[in-house]
Amino acid sequence: MAAKRVLALTSLSLCALQASSLPYNHTDALVNAAIDAGTFTNPSKNVRPRFRYWVPDASADLTSLAEDVRQAGVVGAGGVEILGYYLYGGTAQGTGTFAPDDWSVYGWGTPAWQTAFKTLLQAHADNNLISDFALGPNQGQGVPAPEDSEGLSWDLYSYNISVPLGGNYSNTLPGWGTGKLQAVVSGRVVSSVNITVPPAGTYGGSSELNATGTYPSLPGDVPYNRTQATLASDSLEDLTSAVSSDGRLSYTCPQSGAGLGCTLFVIYLIHSDYRAQQDPAFLGGPQTAPQSYLQNGSWAVDHFSALGAQTTTNFWEQHVLTNGTRELLMSVGNYGWEDSIEIRENLFWTENLTTIFQVQHGYDLTKYLPILFHQNHIEFNGEPPVWWVTDEPDFGNTHIADYRETLTSLYGTYVETLNQWAQDYLNLQFSAQISYNLAMDMLANVPNVDAPECESLGFNHLIDGYRQYCGPANLAGKRLVSTECGANPDEAYQLTLPELMFDVKRSIAGSVTQFVFHGFPYSGPYGNTTWPGFTTFDYEFSEMHGPRQPAWPDFYQDYMNFTARLSYIFQSGIPKLDLAFYMKITTFPDIVRNYQPTDLEDAGYAYEYLSPDNFGLPEAYVANGVFAPERQAFKAMIIRANDSLTIDGVLDIAGFAHSGLPVIFSGGIPTYVAQYEPQNGTLWVSQILNSLTSLANVHVVPYESLADTVSSLGIKPLTSIQSNGSWFTYWRRNDLVGADYVFVYNDAIDLGLGNGYSEGTVEFASTGVPYFLDAWTGQQIPITNYTRTNASTTIPLQLAGNQSIIVAFADVNSTISCNTHHSNLTAGSCTPANAINDPSQPLPPASSSSLNLTNWTLVVEHWDPPSDLSNITPNATVKYNTTHHLTALLPWSAISDIGPNVSGRGYYTTAFTLPSTTNSGSTSVYIDFGAIYHTVQVSINGRVVPPLDPTWAKAEISEYLTPGENTVEAVVSTPLLNVLRPIWTDLVSSGGGPNVPLSALPVQPYGLQQPVVVVPYEG
Repeated sequence: MAAKRVLALTSLSLCALQASSLPYNHTDALVNAAIDAGTFTNPSKNVRPRFRYWVPDASADLTSLAEDVRQAGVVGAGGVEILGYYLYGGTAQGTGTFAPDDWSVYGWGTPAWQTAFKTLLQAHADNNLISDFALGPNQGQGVPAPEDSEGLSWDLYSYNISVPLGGNYSNTLPGWGTGKLQAVVSGRVVSSVNITVPPAGTYGGSSELNATGTYPSLPGDVPYNRTQATLASDSLEDLTSAVSSDGRLSYTCPQSGAGLGCTLFVIYLIHSDYRAQQDPAFLGGPQTAPQSYLQNGSWAVDHFSALGAQTTTNFWEQHVLTNGTRELLMSVGNYGWEDSIEIRENLFWTENLTTIFQVQHGYDLTKYLPILFHQNHIEFNGEPPVWWVTDEPDFGNTHIADYRETLTSLYGTYVETLNQWAQDYLNLQFSAQISYNLAMDMLANVPNVDAPECESLGFNHLIDGYRQYCGPANLAGKRLVSTECGANPDEAYQLTLPELMFDVKRSIAGSVTQFVFHGFPYSGPYGNTTWPGFTTFDYEFSEMHGPRQPAWPDFYQDYMNFTARLSYIFQSGIPKLDLAFYMKITTFPDIVRNYQPTDLEDAGYAYEYLSPDNFGLPEAYVANGVFAPERQAFKAMIIRANDSLTIDGVLDIAGFAHSGLPVIFSGGIPTYVAQYEPQNGTLWVSQILNSLTSLANVHVVPYESLADTVSSLGIKPLTSIQSNGSWFTYWRRNDLVGADYVFVYNDAIDLGLGNGYSEGTVEFASTGVPYFLDAWTGQQIPITNYTRTNASTTIPLQLAGNQSIIVAFADVNSTISCNTHHSNLTAGSCTPANAINDPSQPLPPASSSSLNLTNWTLVVEHWDPPSDLSNITPNATVKYNTTHHLTALLPWSAISDIGPNVSGRGYYTTAFTLPSTTNSGSTSVYIDFGAIYHTVQVSINGRVVPPLDPTWAKAEISEYLTPGENTVEAVVSTPLLNVLRPIWTDLVSSGGGPNVPLSALPVQPYGLQQPVVVVPYEG
């Protein structure tokens, strides 16, 4: 049918990506690195989004692997991130324990894996793409190794022995022989209480619980119900040297001193034995006994030593990067990569931690080991029922903070070792999801890798969360921060592409500029798997991008190009912000909003967070009252009364203040020092900070109304916002082209499809020539409606819910200027502004001559499962058409002869005739589809309309119209969920079914849903 021409014509122009090379200096990870980024209209592979690509195991069909890489290029991705899925480890924490092939043969790191890996790399070379690669199976956190190798993950395990006051213990220690004896510690128990955390919402947070003594914690710790036992700190004693060679100990609990008795803590150093890929012997399916460690799965490596990193790199050099694989990887590789750490342990540890701790902190950690066993491991591993604390004023938390500080530095050694190896051995860069999930300061190590990566899931889609992560990266001058984007729980096969773009836009607003979409599952044959094909995470997490989706490839191209253009702009230049928040948090089990009020954002202030651990970076200095003038150029630093301090951090703050930086103490001056300081360091810190208040640039202000306070101090934001919506901005300055780029986003995800329209003005701190950069079409459009002073430009804007725009300001002689009708930004001429493509102009309202389009013909192309669900061949999907006549646009599920169980594509057709009064040369016409649920592509009289913004799908169509009748064709696609619902309980992947109950699945409202209007206007 005619409408299919829309898809074909669009594909012709977008399938082939411009040829380009990797960054000219492959290891240059800093801002303004010389890189072929293409143009705004056609970005190169170097800035395009990539897919996380899940290979089930090394038995995957090689032809299918190569075809999947080609398909990623067809839709406009820059390549894929290669990850051996292996049942997400194949352990109890994974997604199944049955593999349809023998992992002794097809495990990660075997010759079969090397062949599959090399096939994928060659496919990138053949299709002019670039590839990221996980350093191991599952999440990249381990490799095959002999059991109990020194470089594998360590753990501590404790046995507790109760001894009454005055009582004796004389026996062999429990667990003797379990591992190396780390320590025996004794302590007198002075109290034991059961603590129940109040229901969420009935208290102000952990700080309030701290104040009552109900919940002793450090910032970031999560409350749990437990029994809390308190040890007398002066009774703690290291008895390790008293243990005989055969494991016997004689001990008497002192009679003196009040208490409940004594406890002996017998602590062993063991390997955690956490599997990154399961031993085939513990799997179901056609497994054979491993004959060597190469066939025995993968162990998590020690993440707190250089030896752990070297265990990984040595394996790569000896078993993967041979027979030409290294050279091929060097030609198409981009980043080596590791996922967020999810290693299950009792306590994060490494073999020499106590020795390093002694050097760093000046005292022995050993006698405080009993108080470390809560909240110092992966949170979702659960907490022990008994928490041991001390009777010190802060319950011993300063010792925990010191332990976490040492752990942070050791993890830094691990990632720095991997980063250096990627640069030196492969001439590539390294990326990792740094520190979150772990009991350490996340911000401290973000600067230590080339491309720090966060994720939309783990960061709860929070712009404030991204700002916590990106502050240190931007201060270190990283060219980009990456994100694993689009992993939403309970949304497999139902994620819409506008919802994915919501995550993209929130990421950009938070200074995240590279996107790895989660994910693309292998599309070839695989055992014990039903249609629509191999599916990860028990059908739970989104999304299964790829050829099985009705939107692939045609509709995906628009969204991939949109994302690529955002990255093209916002990976260039240097980010500029207004305010820096001081933040010292020693654990990040979850990412939460740190500055709770929204007043700063409402006023247009953009801010990021910095840890005192970041103050040693080269660009962390003050000049002319500005902090980091060559980086974010912060105009003030905000420190809150409940912030945790460090001695070095306080000294740095004092230095910044004396150098002229405005320092704002919000709610008062903090007093808590998160490190053990027996020489009254708290008093010393307080004296230093209070002395700063005599400086004219240091202000102690109320916590409330911070935005008004900052403004009263004469500190203006780069973007002053006045709107009736929730608008966010993000600014990059590109001196190389002489331009400022500003992202403006109207956040309205919770308001429903088509809601959230808002109006307002933004005063930009620039006097350059303003342009609108349309990331959907690649056009550069001069903005015509603005006012200018000698210091700023004010632009009125109208934004739909979740709509974003890019505003560019060109300096005099900027290379992006359109003065000569040609811009280097687009490698072509600029597009004239009109009332539809220029968001600064009011949209002409509907009038008596406007037409509401009705009488649609809808042809639904059904995508149904095959009668044999085990048929997962490329052509297994059963496709057929049904025709429907509509007088009004409704979701497919509300159309009786379509119903709730249909997925596929829809071809809408209607016609209209304009009134004769609109045929004059001064009359223009636009079409408005409102908000789009998933995808749409439109043609008028057989001519393709450029891609439409799904938040507000409108277009100027005067050039497409003819006298008399005009035909409108709109083609939509859907996710697969609705057609999967009737067979949900019959689905399996690698023998495992869905982890989401059928009752939890919604019926999705597919198709065009909002009135479509054709509006003539004078213009």
